[in-house]
Amino acid sequence: MPDKVNKQQKIRDALNDDRIEVFLQPIYSTSEKCFVSAEALVRMRDREGKIVSPGDFIPVAESSGLIGQIGDRVFEKVCEYIQEGVMIKLGIHYIEVNLSIIQCEDSTLASRYAGIMRSYGIEPSAINLEITETGQMQDRDTLMQNLKMLHKTGCTFSLDDFGTGESNLNYIVEMPVDIVKFDRTMILSYFSNHKTKLMMEYVIKMIKGLQMKIVAEGVEESYQLEALEKLGVDYIQGYYFSKPVAKDEFVTFIEKNQGAIA
Repeated sequence: MPDKVNKQQKIRDALNDDRIEVFLQPIYSTSEKCFVSAEALVRMRDREGKIVSPGDFIPVAESSGLIGQIGDRVFEKVCEYIQEGVMIKLGIHYIEVNLSIIQCEDSTLASRYAGIMRSYGIEPSAINLEITETGQMQDRDTLMQNLKMLHKTGCTFSLDDFGTGESNLNYIVEMPVDIVKFDRTMILSYFSNHKTKLMMEYVIKMIKGLQMKIVAEGVEESYQLEALEKLGVDYIQGYYFSKPVAKDEFVTFIEKNQGAIA
């Protein structure tokens, strides 16, 4: 218990000292042959400036209720990035922002995020919200109301880490999902397990039939990229292109590589 309390205080200190940062990982369009979006990933630095592993503070933030404050800080920073106009000039159409189920069960989420977007004067279509399943769903009605309200404003939604955790086909049917993301574990299994291969091919056809887009995460090798392109995957994300990096490094990467990868 003392360790948990200590970690909670470190998170509060990081929020107060503005040591919560946003790193960006580029997402490549297989049809446009360029980078069209990025996923925003939260990072926290300690007082010495070293990055703290997300696994060391996200679970604590979720269990203590601090995840909402972290989420708001990340969302504001992403809106600020978009407002600057650099992302649009680079050809980045939207940025994906993670939401945990716990955040979505806050009845003020939709109105609060809509207000943040208005305050920065950005189009909601520049934001894609990723629903993650780190927490257990408790208040389904509030969650669905938040999603529908934000979708109505113009935000799009992704179902993150499809095929793991609590994820199932019901999420695709019931939630206003525009994009389905296959996680790294699923992608690796596709290339090593015949059953996974057959299952993914079937599910991809179904998702396509529902007019949704597909992102393959965790792609690290050229043969994976080529096979997934042939399979009809719309977007590729992973270390094959870039790890998550700070904004300035992301801008440099896109400036150097946009349109250069065929």
